[in-house]
Amino acid sequence: MSWINLGSAAPDLYFPFVVFYAFLTDVKRNTLANWLTGISKDLLSEGSFGINSVFFVAIGFFLWSFREILFRGHVVTQILITFIFSVIYNIVYTIHLEISFHSLCLAPTLRMILCCSFYTAMVVPALFWIFNKFQPTQKLFFIKGN
Repeated sequence: MSWINLGSAAPDLYFPFVVFYAFLTDVKRNTLANWLTGISKDLLSEGSFGINSVFFVAIGFFLWSFREILFRGHVVTQILITFIFSVIYNIVYTIHLEISFHSLCLAPTLRMILCCSFYTAMVVPALFWIFNKFQPTQKLFFIKGN
């Protein structure tokens, strides 16, 4: 999908989905949605298999755990949370790559992390609008309780 890139910066279109479901659902549905999102990213990317699903579940659970103190319906909150956690996710993922491959140029990498995280945060309002349109009920991933 190189048509949405701005120069070398590309938005992570998976990450807004993680934030959206962390804001919207209970812990079981949130975990399932984030795990499936991570697995799909793992299948379509060249990185280590399983790393995105672990990161997405962890970030989704962390967001879910303090979502009650946030004003989730406001677009500024959605943009800021996506930006902050996209930066954190990209830094942790970059540290993982650095440990694995030992090839990192710090200044260009940090600049790219900020550019990609900013771009991801800027597409959040449109993606949340689309996600809301395709979300007919709060029970998309219905899991029966005990």
